[in-house]
Amino acid sequence: MRDLPASADYCGVSTATRLIADRWSLLVVRELAVENTRFSEIHDALPGLSRSLLSSRLRYLERLGIIERLDLCQGDRRSKHLYVLTEVGWGLMPVLRALGDWGMQFQADSDDPSGMQVDLQRMKESVDRSSLPSGRISIQFLFARSEQHSAWLRVDRAGARACLGVWEGDPNLVVRSTPATLSDLYWGQRTCRDAIANRDITFEGPVKYARGFSGWFSNRPAVRGFDTVGL
Repeated sequence: MRDLPASADYCGVSTATRLIADRWSLLVVRELAVENTRFSEIHDALPGLSRSLLSSRLRYLERLGIIERLDLCQGDRRSKHLYVLTEVGWGLMPVLRALGDWGMQFQADSDDPSGMQVDLQRMKESVDRSSLPSGRISIQFLFARSEQHSAWLRVDRAGARACLGVWEGDPNLVVRSTPATLSDLYWGQRTCRDAIANRDITFEGPVKYARGFSGWFSNRPAVRGFDTVGL
């Protein structure tokens, strides 16, 4: 790293948190690690982060030597630059993995008595990306009769992500249900037709997304019962 601000505190944790422990810097690093390397790709993957603040964070991380900006040829109309991690930036990967593991464990232990976090991870891992519209989707789950009220699942070119809480962007599809109903549907223990008839699951969004929902998890036992006929 270069041009580090001077400090009388020589604790490594203190130095690291002072440099990159704001809300967005590590998330920008994460996006670069999963090959969202264009400004527009990073911005799209981090709803809530304004374009001006993203520009500021990219310049800051570049100044620290964590990322590097590469100029593209003029023939590429999508972006003038790519942003890539330097060797220093890649050194943050164990930190990000450890933070992610801790966050999932903490959330599972304290905020998710229903076990929905585990089910979300299973859904994330079973997504058939080839069946998605344009290869990407953002789904907001809203739960009734549950201490955990919402969760989201997002799939894009960088992969699949799922978490409890509210997705700060605009979802393509909103699914209203309960953790128990989603678990039963996922494991094929009941049909979506039955859940729809009993109003245990509803969809808000384009009809083609609601109808396609079952096919997005086609490599799981739920394919036997996730039938959205009747929407």
